[in-house]
Amino acid sequence: MSGELVLVDRISRIYHDGQYYNYPIRPKEILTKSSPGTLAQIATSLLWSSLKQAAFDQPIRTMEEAYTAQFGAKLYSMFFQRYSEKVWGRPCTELSPDWVAQRSRGLSIWSLARDALLGPRQDVVSLIDQFMYPRDGYGRISERMADAIRAAGSEVLLGCTVARLAYNRPGEIEVVYNQDGKEHSIQADHVVSTVPLGRLVLMLKPDCDSTVAAAAKSLQFRDLITVNLILRRKQVSIDTWLYIQDTDIIFGRMHEPKNWSAAMVADDDHTSLVLECFCSAGDHIWEMSDEAIVQRCVQDLVEKLRFIEKSDVEDMLVIRTKGAYPVYDLEYQKKISIVQTHLQKYAGIHTVGRGGTFRYNNADHSIEMGLLLGRKLLGENLDHMTVNTEAEYHEEIRGGVRGVDRLEGRATQ
Repeated sequence: MSGELVLVDRISRIYHDGQYYNYPIRPKEILTKSSPGTLAQIATSLLWSSLKQAAFDQPIRTMEEAYTAQFGAKLYSMFFQRYSEKVWGRPCTELSPDWVAQRSRGLSIWSLARDALLGPRQDVVSLIDQFMYPRDGYGRISERMADAIRAAGSEVLLGCTVARLAYNRPGEIEVVYNQDGKEHSIQADHVVSTVPLGRLVLMLKPDCDSTVAAAAKSLQFRDLITVNLILRRKQVSIDTWLYIQDTDIIFGRMHEPKNWSAAMVADDDHTSLVLECFCSAGDHIWEMSDEAIVQRCVQDLVEKLRFIEKSDVEDMLVIRTKGAYPVYDLEYQKKISIVQTHLQKYAGIHTVGRGGTFRYNNADHSIEMGLLLGRKLLGENLDHMTVNTEAEYHEEIRGGVRGVDRLEGRATQ
């Protein structure tokens, strides 16, 4: 990507009941934007949560318990519950605390207040305030990779649907796929799969047993509809990400690509918005037509958020993505263990990526996984599956080394 990367200043905010709050939340904003009654509830719930943890030291079993332990019940209900349930489509009491542990371990209202008063800890230099991004959009990474692959004499086949994998013995794997209505096959020594983990197991021949099949089928994903609007307007927001908590607004997250790179729009008189509608295939959002979901998004932007005028909209594009987010339910680790144990029987089949490993990877994790696996296949003694297994707060820079903005899915260098 040499010559194609730009540095972007990170501004991530939460839109909550008509007000903006920085993310991570800051004690000063809570003090200045909350009523005395709300502040009293925040203080009381924080104190109770701290006392309960100190006295009973109970295990954290759900996402709700994890957030409440760190921020107290009131802040949890204000800044985490509605958005989390909007993303995952189920109560936080039915979700694993693991997602919270990876994103906010070591972060609490107490640590934020301490840092505000005394300065950050020595092992944490700062919260990430910049990240690198391809000037012409994230798809350029794939395009540059494809160019290099073709230049080396290999092929990139697009528009193909993998139907099954026939495993005969190590070094003898048949990949069967459909292209233009015809069935084709490739013989492979190694297969690197980003197919959703459960689906991969069900595609393998010979068939797995009923226990493995049941575990594979129960690994659930959250799907996504992305509404892209082209606007005749210079700018809508200053944010790189804006989290929309209100449950009566159909989209949950918004970003403005022009704020990442000026090259993402045709000219300075235009901007665009990307609106993420979290859903599951078959639910009421997924079943809406493209026209209906665009109309609803524009209506919410105009009437509820008052971000734009309807006349600003010049064009739109709707993209539907299945299997966008692996759902960490309360049994997901057990299911993954069953599936991965089964896959270990198949030497030469390797899983990577968010869907392929059923792990909440962001782009940087998945790229790192791929690079390590490539080196492993070339003979190095590496384990690509160790990527994104550490339970640490992923938005801090520790020990003078810049980390990665995990929550918002952007790599930094």
